[in-house]
Amino acid sequence: MSGVTASSPTPRRVQTPSWLDPRLLLGLALVLGSVLVGAKVVTAANHSYRMLAVNRDLAAGTVLSAGELSTVHVRLSSSGRGAYLDNADDAVGRRLNRALARGELVPAAAVATPAALTTVTIPFGADAAPALAPGQRMRIWLSTKACPSAVLLADVTVQAVHTSGGGSFSSAGGQNVVVSVEPELATRVVDALAQDGATIRAGVLSGPRAPAANADLPDLSGCRAPAS
Repeated sequence: MSGVTASSPTPRRVQTPSWLDPRLLLGLALVLGSVLVGAKVVTAANHSYRMLAVNRDLAAGTVLSAGELSTVHVRLSSSGRGAYLDNADDAVGRRLNRALARGELVPAAAVATPAALTTVTIPFGADAAPALAPGQRMRIWLSTKACPSAVLLADVTVQAVHTSGGGSFSSAGGQNVVVSVEPELATRVVDALAQDGATIRAGVLSGPRAPAANADLPDLSGCRAPAS
């Protein structure tokens, strides 16, 4: 009987992983990229910027002063920084085109260089108006011997308030209110104050400002005293 010798199978050798394996390099690159992106996001989230905010409620039409602004530290993305003002020089003397609430950042789009305005002081007697504050909106009425009541200004923003101290244009216990209006409206106010027996009253407005609220004011000729 002849013997048959079976050949042994050639063993398969396990190859040692190579550091040049593209799959391994790709995995390392993905891990490193994730770490770098995460670090950048965390750093940006923890970075704060000095920005401008208003320190009281201000109505549309307010001409900003330094006393109405404060600097706050806020966390913003770098892409959002340009949307808000961070320099008082860019805000003081500019006029708000929308209302801002106390503590709100000042958007660059919410301020504009005002057209030529005239600053005028309007005196109110002790009982002629509620206690007014800068940044509020008010409606003003004129009463004389010839007319019981007529709208003098339909919607105007208070810029400053001074306690009356006597004088021809103030009453004890009253308040002198500073407004900035177009020259023709300032002339309207001065003419009203010059009317015989003129009484000026005001009320505080709320809600959104009507566009061109002072564009259709009543004629005040009927409030003038008849010529003697």
